[in-house]
Amino acid sequence: MKYDFALLRFAEDPNISDRGYWYLTDLPLQAGERVLAPVGVHDRLQCAVVERTLSAAEEDAPYDLRTVKRVEAKYGARKLVAGGTEALEFGGMRYDRKHFTRFGKVLWTPAPPEDLSEFAAYGVTKTAVRDVGELARANGGVLLTGEEGRRMFELLAEFCRGKKTESGGETAALLREKLL
Repeated sequence: MKYDFALLRFAEDPNISDRGYWYLTDLPLQAGERVLAPVGVHDRLQCAVVERTLSAAEEDAPYDLRTVKRVEAKYGARKLVAGGTEALEFGGMRYDRKHFTRFGKVLWTPAPPEDLSEFAAYGVTKTAVRDVGELARANGGVLLTGEEGRRMFELLAEFCRGKKTESGGETAALLREKLL
C-alpha cells in the first residue's frame, strides 16, 4: 500500500522553522502550497508551506507511520458543501500569531439543511445549541444555523482571539480544549 507524504516547513514559527517535517496527507498537494497541520504535544494547528511531496510504501516511508501526523487542511479551506448546503467551517481561523482553530468542531449554515446525514461525514453530531456552554459540552461537531448560529459563530471567534472571556471557567476550559 502506498502512502502520500508532504514535507512541511513551518516558517511562521521561529522555534521550528529551521527544518522540514514529514506529514501524511490525504489531500492532493503541490510544492509551494500552504496547509494547516498539528504541531507539538498539544497538536495545535499551524500554517506550513509544502516543500515537496512523496508517495511511498510503508517500508520506504520517510517517517515512522505509527507516529507521523496528518495534514489537516489546505490553508483557507473553510467552505464546504454537504447535501447541497454550503457551510462555513470554524476550523482554520487564526486565533493568535501562529495558531489556528481546529477543524470538524463547529460549522455554520444560513438555513438548516433538509438532510443532515451529509454533515455526519464532517463529524456533526448535534445541530442545535442554545449557548456556548452547551456547545462546549457537545461530543463531536456542532452545526449552527441561521442568524442566532451566526452570532454564536462570531462570539466563538472573539473568544478564541481573547476578546471575550466572560464565559465561566469550566466552559472556557472546555471551549479551549474543543476549538484550540
